[in-house]
Amino acid sequence: MALKISERKQFLAERKSAGRRVTIGFTGIADLRSFIGLEYMKGMMKAAADYDINFINMGGAVKYSLFDDINFISHYIKNFRFMREPFVDGLVTWASSLWEFMEERNIISLFSGLRPLPMVDIGHVDIPGATMLKIDGDIAIRSMMEHLALVHGYTKFAFLGADISEPHRNRFSNYKKELARLGLSDRPHSAVLARSMNPNHIADALDEICSNFVLRGGQDVQVIVTSTDVIATEVIDQLSRRGISVPKDVAVTGFNNWYEGITARSPLTTIDLAYFRRGYTAVEILIDKLVSPSSAPRIVRVVPSLVIRQSCGCFEECVARVSSGHSEGAVLDSFRESEDTLRERLSCALRDVFPFRDDDEVSEMLDAFFSDVYEGGESRMLRFFQQVLQNYRKVREFDGEHFQNVVSRLRSLLLPVLKNEGDDVVRRMEDSFHQMRSLVSVYQKYESFAERENPYRLNNISEQAVSFVSASSREKVFDALRYQLGVLDIPGVSLALSENMGYNFPTPSVEFVFPEPPEKSKSLMHRRISEPYLFPKELFDRGKRYCVMLEILHHADRYFGYAFFEMKSLNIATYDVLRMLLSNALYLIYRKEGRTREVSFSVRDDQLKELISVETEPPRNARSRLTVEKITDYLTEHIGEMTNIDKMSSELMVSRSYLSRRTKELTGLSVQTLHERLKMEQAKNMLLLDSYELSEIASSLGFKDQNYFSNVFKKNTGLSPRNWLKSKA
Repeated sequence: MALKISERKQFLAERKSAGRRVTIGFTGIADLRSFIGLEYMKGMMKAAADYDINFINMGGAVKYSLFDDINFISHYIKNFRFMREPFVDGLVTWASSLWEFMEERNIISLFSGLRPLPMVDIGHVDIPGATMLKIDGDIAIRSMMEHLALVHGYTKFAFLGADISEPHRNRFSNYKKELARLGLSDRPHSAVLARSMNPNHIADALDEICSNFVLRGGQDVQVIVTSTDVIATEVIDQLSRRGISVPKDVAVTGFNNWYEGITARSPLTTIDLAYFRRGYTAVEILIDKLVSPSSAPRIVRVVPSLVIRQSCGCFEECVARVSSGHSEGAVLDSFRESEDTLRERLSCALRDVFPFRDDDEVSEMLDAFFSDVYEGGESRMLRFFQQVLQNYRKVREFDGEHFQNVVSRLRSLLLPVLKNEGDDVVRRMEDSFHQMRSLVSVYQKYESFAERENPYRLNNISEQAVSFVSASSREKVFDALRYQLGVLDIPGVSLALSENMGYNFPTPSVEFVFPEPPEKSKSLMHRRISEPYLFPKELFDRGKRYCVMLEILHHADRYFGYAFFEMKSLNIATYDVLRMLLSNALYLIYRKEGRTREVSFSVRDDQLKELISVETEPPRNARSRLTVEKITDYLTEHIGEMTNIDKMSSELMVSRSYLSRRTKELTGLSVQTLHERLKMEQAKNMLLLDSYELSEIASSLGFKDQNYFSNVFKKNTGLSPRNWLKSKA
C-alpha cells in the first residue's frame, strides 16, 4: 500500500539524522535520441530532489552517431557490480531496455541476480521479486477506441502494428477485445502486423491494407489504429504519397505521445504514457519498499491519458473553443467594419499576445493575415512567424510552450474575424495555424538536439580532445579533466584508476577527486577498492545530497577504472564524451609508462596456466566458441559471488549441461571447483598486497565469514592464510 508523503519523509529524515541518507540507483539503457529515457531520468531525479535522497545513475546511453560500440552490452554489464548494498539501498530498473541486446530469459536472469536488493522496474519484462510499474494498456486502448467509435461514430476500423515486442502485441490484442466490446466487425485482412518499424516494412503492411480496402473518402476504412506514433507518422506520410488525406479520407491514431506525433503532417491523436510521472512514481514506490522491507512485490498500473489532436478528425481543445464561440477575439465580431477599424482593434489585442519588437512588426503581421485571407497561395503568416522565431532564438533560449500558447491565442483572436467567410478560407487559415504549431515543435526539437547532441558535434569534440591528446602524464590528464569539467559545467568527479590497464575489470584506487575532498575523507584516497559496491561514498558527500553519473573507463577491451561525474545537466552525451576522451588519454599514458600488465590484484595468466590445462584445438562448431577465456573471464568477473551455474549458463547463452561438460573438457575441473580455485588465487594476491584484513578478503570473495574462507583456503593450499603469507616472506 502506498504511504503518505509525510510518512516517507519522516522515514527518510530519520535515516538522514542517523547519518545514513538513502541512496537509490537507476539501471537501464536508453537511446537518447529518443526522449523516453530522458523523461524517465527527469522524473527520478526530480523525485530524488523532492525527497532529499541521493541518486546514482548507472544507466547507459547507446546509438550516438559517432560512438556506437558493438561490444557495448559487455561493457555495460560491468555496471551491475556496483548494484549492491552498501553502495545503494535500492534500484529503479528498466530491464526491458536491454531487450534489443539480450534474450528475455537472459535479461530476467541478469536482473534476478540483483536480489535481495529492493527493486522497482518500469518496463514490460517481469522480474521475479521486483515490484513492477506498468502502464494500464487495457484502459489506454479502451479510451482511444471509445473516442473513435462513440465521439466520431466510426465503424470501419483497420489496425497496423509491429510484431516486435510484448507491448505491441498486447495493444493489438486489446484492440480486438475493444472491437468485440463495442459490437464492431473484426473484418478479415483489416489488421496487419509489420515485421519491424522500418519504413519499408510499414509500407508493405499498408500496401496489404490498401490492396483489400478502398481508403479514399473513408469508403471501406474510416480509421487506422496503430501501435505507436512512429508507425502512425509513417502511415500518414505513406498515405499522402498515395493521394489519401488524413483525416479527410481516413483517420489515423498513434500510441506513446512521441515527438514524431506532434510534427506529423496531421498531428496525432495518441496515448500519453506518462514517462516522467512513471519515473517519479517508481522512486516513491522504492521508498515505500525501504520503509516496509517485508512487503510483497506487486504490480502497480499507471493510467495513461488520451491526447486529442487532428489526425482522428478532431481539433485541439483551443480550436474547438474557437469554433464554438468561446474566444478572446469575440469582440471582433464583424468583417463588415472597415479594415482600418478592424486593424486597429486587432493591433491592440495582438500586442498582448505576440512578442512584437515594434509597430512595424504588428503591421507586417496584419498585412500577412489579410493577404492570406484574400489572396491565398503560400502563407505569408507562416513566413512571418518563421522570421519571428528565428529572431527570438538569436537572443534567448527557445521557449516552445510559450510559442505554442501564442499560436493558440492567435487562433482565438483571428479565427472569429472569418466567421462570415467561406469554409475554404477557414480551412486554409487553419492549415496556416497548424503549420505554425508544427514549426514551433520543429524549433523545440532543434533546441533539444542542440543541447543533447552538442558534445557530439565534431568541432566541439575536436576542441575538447586537444587538451587530452596533448597530455603527457597522468597529472596532465587530470589538469585537462579539471578544465573540461568547467567547460561542460560539470560540478565535480571522483576517479578510480587501476595500477595497470587490463582485460579484467580492475580493482582500482581513488586517484583523483574534484573538488578536493574534505580533510576527513582524504584518508580514503589511494586505497584499493576490492569491489565496486565498496566504493567510499564519503567522497561524494560534502554535507549535501548528491546526484552522480557512473561511467566505466575502457579502451576497446582494456579497462582502467571508473568515474562518477556529478550530474547537473541531463545531457548524458556530455558524460559519455568525457568518458571516451579520458579513456583514450589514459590508454596512451598507460602504454607510454609501460603499465599494460594485469593489475597484481587480479588472477594472472601464469596462475591460470597452473590451474588448468588449456585446449589448443580450434572450435569444431559455433557452440564451441565457449572458450577457456570466456569461462575464466566470467568467473573472475563474478569472483565476489557464490557460484551460480544456472545464472552463468544463462548469461553465456548455453545450457547448464553444456557449460558443465565443456568446462570439464577444457580445464579438467568442474565449474564450482574452478571458481573456488580462482578465488584462492585472488586471495593470495590480496594477501601479498599486505593492505587487507582477512575479513575484507573473505567479504570481497563472497564468503559468508572469515572462518569459512580460512577453511577453504587451507583445503586448497594446505596452510592457513596467515601461515601461507609467512611462507612467502
